[in-house]
Amino acid sequence: MENQDKLLQPERLARILSLLEDRGTIKVSDLSILCNVSENTIRRDLIELEESGNCSRSKGAATSTKRSQELTPFSRRISDHHKKKRLIAKKAARMVTSGATIILDSGTTAVELAQEISQMSHITVITPSLEAAQILSGLPNITLILPGGIVNPSSRSLTGQPAEQFFSSINADILFLAVKALSIETGLSDHTIIEASVKQEMIRSAERVVVLADSSKLDKKALSRIAPITVVDTLITDELSDSDFLHKLRAQGITVY
Repeated sequence: MENQDKLLQPERLARILSLLEDRGTIKVSDLSILCNVSENTIRRDLIELEESGNCSRSKGAATSTKRSQELTPFSRRISDHHKKKRLIAKKAARMVTSGATIILDSGTTAVELAQEISQMSHITVITPSLEAAQILSGLPNITLILPGGIVNPSSRSLTGQPAEQFFSSINADILFLAVKALSIETGLSDHTIIEASVKQEMIRSAERVVVLADSSKLDKKALSRIAPITVVDTLITDELSDSDFLHKLRAQGITVY
């Protein structure tokens, strides 16, 4: 290892991410050897990756958050913070009026919102979410539209270029958007590039962007940037959200519930 050139930090972070995604969990000591730097340097790198939402640290090791989410069944994620998500969905449903065309993003809170709007009349719902589509399909009072695309088994949603092209060709009144992280500095972000690309096209096609995010996603950043915070018209979150952070969002002109 003495003859191996030391990696610069951007190269090192990319190497660590690749190792984490491949192995799931890896020891600090192993990363130190593989990257040819001290364990203290690795710990500093892991702090940065944890702050960006790409790993979680434990004593002497780190775990990929992306890998752990991919291994978490969608049905189990629905049960996480269920009460918060249901209350967020109830508030969001009050924004939907008869005759509206809405885009319903994928995600567990969006599934709750699909349940809430299932009894409404004369609305058009466009969604990449297979779970939401299953709830809304066959209802005579709702026009349901699905984009094409590749099924992402983790999010149970349609992704890829066909989905992006579809959303680039439509107009909607409201987008109910799910994100993995939201911050003032980095805006909206997601753990995967392929999901972020579809969300970007959904944002462009909507007259109003409403973000549905519980407090665990606020003042955080994830791997792939979606859009700056300025695209958000409204945020619906839960009562545990930091009041100082919400004040900063309101100062940006964002309505917060």
